[in-house]
Formats: sequence, C-alpha cells, structure tokens
Amino acid sequence: MTDMSQIDDQTAAYVIDIGGYFEDLRLVTAQLAGLLVLAAAGANDAAPDHPLLATAEQLFHDAVDGIRHARVTPRARQHHDCLLAAIAAVRQALDAAHTDLGRQSAHVDRDPILTPLRAGYAHLQRAADALPGFEMIAFDRGCCARSESSVTSSTDRGVVR
Repeated sequence: MTDMSQIDDQTAAYVIDIGGYFEDLRLVTAQLAGLLVLAAAGANDAAPDHPLLATAEQLFHDAVDGIRHARVTPRARQHHDCLLAAIAAVRQALDAAHTDLGRQSAHVDRDPILTPLRAGYAHLQRAADALPGFEMIAFDRGCCARSESSVTSSTDRGVVR
C-alpha cells in the first residue's frame, strides 16, 4: 500500500471525496451477506421486501452517484476502475436478491446472489489495495466463506472466487 506522502494533491482530494462512497458500497456488500445468513438460517423475513434490502439499495444508489461523478486523477484510475467493477457486480447481486430471496425451498441456490457479491467484494479489496485510506475486512473469514472443498467445486463451474 502507498502512503499519503506519495499522493499528489488532486489524488488526495479524490481519496477524501470518495471515501464515504467506498464505505457505503462496502456496507451494501455486508448487508447483502447478512441477508444471505438470514436466508440460510431459514428466516421467513429474508425476502425481497426486507427493510435491509431497501436500505442497501438506497446506499448503493448514493454510492454509485458519488463514484460516477468523482474527479479521477491518473493515479486514482486503477482504484476507480475497481470501484466501477464492484458496482457492476454488486448491482447483479442486488438484482438476484430481489429475485431469489424469500423462495421457500430448502434447496434454493444462493449462488446467483453470492457469486457476484463475492466478486464485488474482491473488486473493493483491489480498490483498497490501490490507494491508501481504504480499509477492508477479510471476507474469507466472514459468514459467507466457503470450505475449501466447496470453493473447489464452485471454481469447476466457473464461479469467481
């Protein structure tokens, strides 16, 4: 990671301006992961009308608007590109959550939500590594981590790890 002394003034302004939007996007991934935990635990209220999903949507829209209107410097380009990739993946996860949450089958496939969610989080991690001032928590140690055997079988199906 680069320290702030190696960042020009315009890039430092970008870091300051984009920080809240980055955090909002990270929070959306955490909220979706929480909904997946509820769904996996069989909670009846883990459905498309859950208030947490509405909150995640609002945070997502606010973050997207801020990120898309950011003044991106050449030094911040990689970070911003990672954020745009995260936006696309998280949008896909949100869309899948609206479709798949609340299905009452014990065998509902959560991969349409989890796969893009994990990809979005990975893009956020790459963004955090690209510039100073962005912190991430290890997703592989969180509630949505898979055992190595299920990761192996998922990668055989082309799932992004």
